[in-house]
Amino acid sequence: MAAGIAVWQAVSAGSQAKSAREQAARAKESAAAAERQARAAEEQLALARQQYQSEQRARDEAEGPRFQVDQGVDQVSGERFAEIPIKLLAGTYLDTVIISAAGQPDVRGFVRRVGGHGANVRPSIMLTNLAPGAAHTVVLELEWNASSPVNLRLDFECHEGAGGTRTWNRSYSSLLVDSPQPPSIVRRVRR
Repeated sequence: MAAGIAVWQAVSAGSQAKSAREQAARAKESAAAAERQARAAEEQLALARQQYQSEQRARDEAEGPRFQVDQGVDQVSGERFAEIPIKLLAGTYLDTVIISAAGQPDVRGFVRRVGGHGANVRPSIMLTNLAPGAAHTVVLELEWNASSPVNLRLDFECHEGAGGTRTWNRSYSSLLVDSPQPPSIVRRVRR
């Protein structure tokens, strides 16, 4: 009988061992499935973040400034100047706008007014407190021998106002037209 009990215990232990191995295999499969689910959840979270950031960038861009940059006037007043009208058409209130025309061979820099040259030439100009509808005329001093017609590129670095932290970069071009010449005086000679 002791031998029967020992056989029964051995069979029972074998059965328990088999059951334990099966449970361990199921636990291992379950852990692998849980790991796959965790990776899939992380990937979904990363995609959701990318989509949110993309939507945020699109919203920021849509709320950004749009300018109208008209044809400039090529003036000669001792030196050669360009007067370019700009206007903020739409977008949020801007605290500052820095305009530059860097890297253009025909441009010496910005000046305050036509005829204002020399030491006052700056590589950029800053406008402050711009709301939609604000209009300004920027003046650049050009190289005297710049070939005509001159097409200037203006780069705008715009900083959001009212405590906002967003910035936008815009580029516009302005084709200069010659300044209208004063009408010539025609003298009539009496005979």
